[in-house]
Amino acid sequence: MDLWVTGSSDSGELYVPLNILQNALDSIGLRSSWNASQFTWAIQTPASRADTWGFPIGTGIGAVEVDGSLVTRLNVVPGVDLTSGWNGVDTVFLPLPQVQLLEDVGVQNAWDGASRVWTWVPPLQTSEPLGPSQGVEEVRADIVASGANIVLRNLQVDGDVFVSPSPDGSVSLDHVSIDGKLVILASSGAPIQLSDVASPRIDVDSEGPVSIQLNGGAVGVLDVLPGEGGLQVTGTKSSVLEVDDFATSPVVLAGSAYESAEIRAADGVLKAETSLPLVRVQASGATFTVGQGQTIGLLQVSPAVNGFSVDNFGTIQFLVNSSPQPVSSQGTGSVVAAMGAMTSSQASGPASGATGA
Repeated sequence: MDLWVTGSSDSGELYVPLNILQNALDSIGLRSSWNASQFTWAIQTPASRADTWGFPIGTGIGAVEVDGSLVTRLNVVPGVDLTSGWNGVDTVFLPLPQVQLLEDVGVQNAWDGASRVWTWVPPLQTSEPLGPSQGVEEVRADIVASGANIVLRNLQVDGDVFVSPSPDGSVSLDHVSIDGKLVILASSGAPIQLSDVASPRIDVDSEGPVSIQLNGGAVGVLDVLPGEGGLQVTGTKSSVLEVDDFATSPVVLAGSAYESAEIRAADGVLKAETSLPLVRVQASGATFTVGQGQTIGLLQVSPAVNGFSVDNFGTIQFLVNSSPQPVSSQGTGSVVAAMGAMTSSQASGPASGATGA
């Protein structure tokens, strides 16, 4: 659908009439409402949850809420939508760049300044198995899949994929290549099976303990977003370049899939039941467990970290602590070499407790 946009310019910004946006979203099941007294646009997505993690809040008198959560603040301009008729309809105008946050709720959109056309592609919504039993089907839209048992197979997706299983439901993706991101909005207990899945980014937003089984495929970044209950990830013949842990609940990595991991949540808990070439610690109060017999090539602690502990039952080849606070190390494992302050509850190798510049 091509939507002609009329608006006003304020400091060179283009504004979009809200009533046109609401009508367009309503046609694809995205309900929204405008609260004139609070200057708030509230959007409700079909899955009642959306991936708005990391979206800049910004400033302004207006606000956008998605599924009850504030995702951005912005300036709004009262005006008249002249496309609605001779006399026009009173409305408000929203800055076009912020409107493009709709991509995070499953609506691809783009603005062509030369032709003054805003093009948007509604998501493909399904609660049934999607994809052929043989061959590959191309989908040029975002996919929003929900229900008890989500099955996607043999797909090439030019867009994002959002999966939202019902409580105690399941997710199975088999031979699915995603140009955008895969967003897993998981409920408690939902098993996630990803076989030969390729995506530059996977966001895991869990409301309870879930497990992900990776079998083959390639993932750029696996983001574990703040949630409750914990996550277990097991990789087999897979490739995951980086795991970013933003959760305070325990995240367990097992199998052989990961190039690096990063703890980015204060008081976060990361457990490595596998060997890892690189682990970076960016948050204070975190705990990292090295499983029995596992090897960590390099453990880096950033200068801003105020307190970090390691339960080591394997081998850390090189620990670099750039923080003025000592790393607290305990367990039966060993640290081969260390730079920076470290305290240990027992001897852990030739460089235990070593400090350096």
